[in-house]
Amino acid sequence: MEWTEISVLTNDESQDAVINILMEFGSLGVELDSRDDGVLSINSYFPEDFDIKSKVPAIQKRVDQLKSFGLNPGMGKVVTKDLNDDKWNTEWEKYYHAKRITKFLTISPVWEDYKKESDDELVIKLDPKKAFGTGVHPTTVLCLQAIENIIREGQSILDIGTGSGVLSIGAKLLGAADIEAYDYDDDAVTSAKQNVALNGFADDIKVGKNSLLDGITKKVDIIFANMLPEAVLPLIPQAVNNLNPGGQIIISGIIKEKLDITNQTLKDNDFVIDQVSMLGDWCGITAHLRRDDE
Repeated sequence: MEWTEISVLTNDESQDAVINILMEFGSLGVELDSRDDGVLSINSYFPEDFDIKSKVPAIQKRVDQLKSFGLNPGMGKVVTKDLNDDKWNTEWEKYYHAKRITKFLTISPVWEDYKKESDDELVIKLDPKKAFGTGVHPTTVLCLQAIENIIREGQSILDIGTGSGVLSIGAKLLGAADIEAYDYDDDAVTSAKQNVALNGFADDIKVGKNSLLDGITKKVDIIFANMLPEAVLPLIPQAVNNLNPGGQIIISGIIKEKLDITNQTLKDNDFVIDQVSMLGDWCGITAHLRRDDE
């Protein structure tokens, strides 16, 4: 299969804004390459049937517009390169290495023979594939930090928009019991199933195809939703019917500009905001269904 590498040549100041632009155009994972000349290359990969090349002028326009928001995009140039599978693997493996994400969780690519630094370290092994990320994007980091903070042994989980399956795997390592993970994209479902099996949880985490919470009737203790606001906002009223009393929702993928509307949508649906965390231009929210005594 042929792939298109799209790279935005920029700098640290505009890093989060550029990543957001790429995500809005369909990227679900990026790699960062800090060059010797001080240029930051933010790279993402798209399959040939995605036709990302036709969108390059629009991406370039969005990068140019960063100046009007007071950001200096540096070189601010968008470039593309064609890759086959072998070349893609070589490029990806060059930049993607094990990284400690939270106090206990480390994410390591399947091709790296990572050795734990402490007995209490929990290692998530990932084969990120071409479209579903390395697990180290700020939105994923915010989710995993929230999961580690609130999860209790034996809790039940629905992971919506699972992508690579990284959140479900992290939750299982941290003691969750019943976990179901869903995504609408067939390739994401395949990727999640492979990563779940890679970590030894093929019999413990159910992975399937579904659009948000449509048709899902079970109630759980926690819902994960690491998705852009366009998907998160319609999910919130659905989540009310899928959470146990006082159940919690962890939301990420929210850019600063969408934080207020996301918080308001939660409040309008009888959620109480517990915590808002920020990493660069990204926000993560933890909330719970209002209890009778509140």
